[in-house]
Amino acid sequence: MVNDSSEDTNEVLIGMGGWELPSFNRVFYPAKPEKGFRKLEYFSCYFDLVEVNSTFYNTSLSAAQAYRWLKDVGENRRFMFTVKLYRGFTHTFNATQNDARAVHRLLAPLRDAKKFGGLVIQFPSFFNKTSERQTHLVKLRTIFPEDLLLLDLRHISWNEDSFYRFCRENGFNLINVDLPRLNGHMPLNSLAWDGVAYFRMMGRNAETWNHPHSGDRYLYRYSEEELHDLVQRIKQANASKAYVVFHNDRQAYSLVNGRQVEHILHPTKRLTAPANLIAAFPHLKSFCDPSISKSDLFSNPQSQITD
Repeated sequence: MVNDSSEDTNEVLIGMGGWELPSFNRVFYPAKPEKGFRKLEYFSCYFDLVEVNSTFYNTSLSAAQAYRWLKDVGENRRFMFTVKLYRGFTHTFNATQNDARAVHRLLAPLRDAKKFGGLVIQFPSFFNKTSERQTHLVKLRTIFPEDLLLLDLRHISWNEDSFYRFCRENGFNLINVDLPRLNGHMPLNSLAWDGVAYFRMMGRNAETWNHPHSGDRYLYRYSEEELHDLVQRIKQANASKAYVVFHNDRQAYSLVNGRQVEHILHPTKRLTAPANLIAAFPHLKSFCDPSISKSDLFSNPQSQITD
């Protein structure tokens, strides 16, 4: 695998593709939350990263919303946001200058707070490599010149050294995306760019992947063996910072897999998890204790790879 970093991986941030997910209500958030309960604040007690996906569907979120997010995660000094770019830039190709300005307004508070990890730019699986499409990527770089641009390119045609050179020349990071093993899909790589590696775990449900409206596209639970393989790939990336985002949120499997990866990274440390999550997935008891107080949740050191 191509590797653009010579540093050892020393920080791993684990998170989910959003926090307002229906499956989380059953087994993660309290059944009867107290007055003033904020889901993102609660989420940040257990994870250090979130990939904001609501921004893919419209550009209506304001800077005020970003300030609210920052307040919610204020007690977790390690917490970072990545933001998925509006689909007008990646799918429908009808984004306007107003859309670009709206994205910048939302990102500005996150940038200023140094809580912005990068802009996730996901293209559809049929988006194959052509000169015209590479030109479109360059245009995106001119629209967002100051940001870390994380490309989720799923067609196998992008998986070549010439495109890696193009990324280096134009300041792009290529996401290591995990997809079902279907013809034409990009394989899961272990790439790092300028000290940053980004792993986007979408699940491997090949049976329903091409039927997204079935509701089970992301119904997949990574096995212990697959998660150990992921940790090895994070090590192979050899980056100073690695982002790991789970999107297999059906049945809340993403939450469980996130805690499992944290445990693999810290095999001797007791972790915390909500009591209802442990009750729903009893195997978590072997390395997770129910959280007692908010102060307990922020007392652990940052995630680092350990052998």
